[in-house]
Amino acid sequence: MRKFFCLLFLVPTFVFSQGAFKKGTKGNDYIIVTNDGIMFAAGATYMIPSKPVSGILTDNGGARGTYEITPKGQLGFFAEVGFAHFPKWKGIPIKPLKKSRIMDYVDWGLGFRQLSGNEATHVDIKNAVGDIIQSFDGKGSYTNNYVYGRISAHTLIYYGKKKIDKARKHFIDQSLGFNFDYNLFKGNETYDDNYNLHPVALKFQKPFMAQFHYSLGIGIRLNRAWMMIPGAQIPLVGIYQWNGFNAKVNWFASQYWPVQAQLKFIKLFERPPKCGVYGDPKDSELDKQFRLGN
Repeated sequence: MRKFFCLLFLVPTFVFSQGAFKKGTKGNDYIIVTNDGIMFAAGATYMIPSKPVSGILTDNGGARGTYEITPKGQLGFFAEVGFAHFPKWKGIPIKPLKKSRIMDYVDWGLGFRQLSGNEATHVDIKNAVGDIIQSFDGKGSYTNNYVYGRISAHTLIYYGKKKIDKARKHFIDQSLGFNFDYNLFKGNETYDDNYNLHPVALKFQKPFMAQFHYSLGIGIRLNRAWMMIPGAQIPLVGIYQWNGFNAKVNWFASQYWPVQAQLKFIKLFERPPKCGVYGDPKDSELDKQFRLGN
């Protein structure tokens, strides 16, 4: 499952955007759209669990048995608010792609997210001939509540022929960035009903977490100022705690890979033309001609 997600989301990162963001001009509306705006997003989180683990249980007293540990992910939620900034400079042009540039905008936000999962352990105690003489079942569930900060650099790939003003209406939005999370309210670290027969050592993620992440979305310009971008975000590498080039989170005796589905909105700020003329765009043009003496 993890390899599938990596292939799905990493391939587009090698494609550069087609054309830069273009804002409106004075002559075609009552307002001017700026390069900066507010961003807010919300959606669902899910912990993709590692595979079940099974093995042989032995102890110094001669007891023998087998065990199986089965993790499962659960749904949670997240919400964040922040700002988006489209650079005024033309970026780094790539001549073979003409007007393309590597980065189209940067956004950052502060948010809250829940990451939830559970784990079940089944143990069979056997006698010397392999007969089951006793069985134990335990289950633990957790919900970790994180506050976090995130910053991402985005590349846009425009497609389709529909336009709003000078910009294409539809685009693919992909980004790379960093998130820094702190587990404000930790979930359970013990199984239900005081179950304590754990054949594998328990390990828990430390409260602070830093990750390198990737996101992919399909963007739609609703008008000159509003954009809606449904998509998904996945962590690629866990910087802290370091876990060997993966972004899985340890809880109980298992690992979980946090992913999130998101619906993001960007609202660019607007201002009236500096000339202070309001009304029909034709009136603005007539006023401009008058001031030029034509």
